[in-house]
Amino acid sequence: MSERRSRYHFLSLWITLAAGFTYLFLGFQYHDAGYSLVKAVAAGAVGAVAYLIYALPAAYLGSVSGQTHALLTRSILGKVGSALVTVLLIGIAAGWTAFAFNLLATLYDGLFGWGNVVLISVLLAVLGITNNLFGFTGIAAFARYLVAPLMIVWMVYLVIKGFTDIPGSVLTATPASEATMPFLAGVGVAIGSVMWGNEPDTWRYGRPGFFWPTLPMVVALAVGLVLFVAGGWMMAELSGAGQYDFGPAFRYIVEYSMFGVLALGAVLATIMQVAINDGNYYEMINAGQNVAGGVRGWQRWHTCLVMAAVAALFAWRFPAVEEGFFVVASWSSIALPCVTVVMCVDRFVLPRMLGVRRPTDTIPSWRAAGLGNLPGIVAVVVAVLFGAWGLGLLPGQETAPSLGLPAVEAWLLAGLLYAALAWLVARGSQVATLLGFGRQPEAADGDPAGYTESDHHVGRNVT
Repeated sequence: MSERRSRYHFLSLWITLAAGFTYLFLGFQYHDAGYSLVKAVAAGAVGAVAYLIYALPAAYLGSVSGQTHALLTRSILGKVGSALVTVLLIGIAAGWTAFAFNLLATLYDGLFGWGNVVLISVLLAVLGITNNLFGFTGIAAFARYLVAPLMIVWMVYLVIKGFTDIPGSVLTATPASEATMPFLAGVGVAIGSVMWGNEPDTWRYGRPGFFWPTLPMVVALAVGLVLFVAGGWMMAELSGAGQYDFGPAFRYIVEYSMFGVLALGAVLATIMQVAINDGNYYEMINAGQNVAGGVRGWQRWHTCLVMAAVAALFAWRFPAVEEGFFVVASWSSIALPCVTVVMCVDRFVLPRMLGVRRPTDTIPSWRAAGLGNLPGIVAVVVAVLFGAWGLGLLPGQETAPSLGLPAVEAWLLAGLLYAALAWLVARGSQVATLLGFGRQPEAADGDPAGYTESDHHVGRNVT
């Protein structure tokens, strides 16, 4: 416990992870969708509140267990569930990496007219793994000493200058472009843009208090989904750029608020995108290590190289930046959060509701892990499919239904469905098998320390 990190560490870390060019791009897209500045900031703020409600228990899950998201799934969802979540972890993080480096290549093109956006993004995706080759330490240094201070100072200056130059009537009016995104859909995009889904990976280093992460999260969300969204909206308004002109708009805003020093804009954009993608690579590497970490002779740097290749492939096949942003943000808002909600229900709700406690103090080997937590896997799959349908992501789906906030509804569905299915399973005789309990270490007296079928009846604690 004495080695747990301070709130200052997490404050600097999450300001970097939850603020940057992704949120400038979000504000830019809000403007293009016909939002006023007030409506854009409101959508970002509501999205931040929704994320916070999800993130606090997710962070607490990591801090009380000390385990990564992927390793927790091995204990809670078994072999099949852990393998499925590993694919999701790698896919979502690789999608964000592809977006971030395609966006950076687009910014280079806007500043210097380099073109070759796909080629440059692929090269950046390969080079971006460098910090993680030497451990997950570079991002903290970036956040504390360079990225966060520079980005925040620049954005505050941009917003203040924008308020002085943009007439008040324009700030409160709807832009000339036709409204194309309902407000709740905008909130959903904000949730997806800030969502990591693997919060246990980083917050496992924090102190195990439910509200302990609140201050770092609130400050970071205010910077990212309020300040930077406002800056992105103003970037679009001041530059007069169209939907696909984020690169030229960035050049304009550098000339407007960075005294025309294009090189400074390029350096700041590069540092920010590399720092944020340290987090994406960290997510991918932890997932990869869940599968390959126990293989004889396999080392972490091998996983780093594999994940760099995966990220490069995603960057190569990534669609247009705007289209890719909405697709990745939509999947990000449902896929991993539904998994995390199921694990939170398993860890914090089922012991109180059913008296069934799953050991998570040690990491089971793949051989010792259960085959699969059937109620948990079903709950995740059903909730993700529901969320994908609500967001219009299913193959062949032309329109999305009007569901309000499909992402939040998918989270609730995952948790409630898992609790209901686990209750049904707990009334039968195959509880341990169906809930994916694995073989546990021997206790001091030689008896199994884990769950056994004969121990179970409804209402009895089993540890």
